[in-house]
Amino acid sequence: DIQLTEDAVRRYLIRKPMTTKDLLKKFQTKKTGLSSEQTVNVLAQILKKLNPERKMINEKMHFFLKEGN
Repeated sequence: DIQLTEDAVRRYLIRKPMTTKDLLKKFQTKKTGLSSEQTVNVLAQILKKLNPERKMINEKMHFFLKEGN
């Protein structure tokens, strides 16, 4: 089972810039046990809290964190 936690999201965003779609794919509902609506809400709250940097890549918004944030 994969847990949708602040730490898990932080690890992914430090590794490489990701779109919200990429992140949602990493935390699919069957792995987390949350409904897709819950997953979206939890992820949104985590992103607000982490306040990652944003970068447009191929006209898509990517979020990323620098090491040490």
